[in-house]
Amino acid sequence: MTHEPKPTPPWFIEHLGRYTESDSDQPELKQLGLAMSLLHYAVYAQQEFPYETTFPNDMASAACMAQAFEQLEAATVMLSYGFYGVVRNILRSVYESAGLGRTLAKDPAMADKWLRKNQWWPDGKVRQWLADNRVVSDDKVQLYRNYYKEASAWTHPTATSCMGQFTPTETGLVLRRGIPFDAEKSRAMTAEIAATAVFVCFAMRNSVVDEAAIDPQWRRDLYELAREQSGEAELHLDRDWTAEQEKYDAVMARLQDVSSLDEVLNTHPRSWRNLTSPDDATSNSAPEQDDDACR
Repeated sequence: MTHEPKPTPPWFIEHLGRYTESDSDQPELKQLGLAMSLLHYAVYAQQEFPYETTFPNDMASAACMAQAFEQLEAATVMLSYGFYGVVRNILRSVYESAGLGRTLAKDPAMADKWLRKNQWWPDGKVRQWLADNRVVSDDKVQLYRNYYKEASAWTHPTATSCMGQFTPTETGLVLRRGIPFDAEKSRAMTAEIAATAVFVCFAMRNSVVDEAAIDPQWRRDLYELAREQSGEAELHLDRDWTAEQEKYDAVMARLQDVSSLDEVLNTHPRSWRNLTSPDDATSNSAPEQDDDACR
């Protein structure tokens, strides 16, 4: 074979053009747009994390969720260029980032090790933590485990991930350069990215102290999207949204800024600091005046 360089545009540029020209009204693409919009709102609702008032679990969880969002964006870019196998590789990392972020949000000690010692927590440990602490139901943990196993086959150099480089013909396999645009496969993978984005949204929901602390409209939009994707009634997502809004408004009205935390801990009668320090009552009260000072 004689090498004769031919200056042709990369195949993925052509794929990008075909992808861009494809049907923009497909429901999968709309679901992906809505899921990413919901996730962007949740991930970046807080963008500043002051050193003095930020706890390790807050910072660690926020970092993991932001990375999951960025990875979803990268997966969408790879899909548009035709790197189908790379998309599933990235989605596995999204599950890892979101799953770990959900766990670190609930475990400050684990988050502190993750931050200070750069300790990596394998996904198996995260799944075990979820099962032990009942953060999600056993069947959800099993579904997560099953998907992770399937996604791992695409991440590592297995036959599943590598044999896609060949195109079968009547006489044999042809090692091809580039992947031709496939409208059906593109739609299927768009749906897969959208479903993963919804998973991250639910991981965000499960990261907070209680779902009542989240804007009810955000939760309502998420639950309706989950129903649309699954095609199921998902009765466990039913809520009295009027009552949920009233509860949320009441919580927000009582919410205090984190900057007042030390003052509350020092003055509240049921604060641990005051319950464990018998001298607090004296030190917090006004100093006594002697008789001479009153004359």
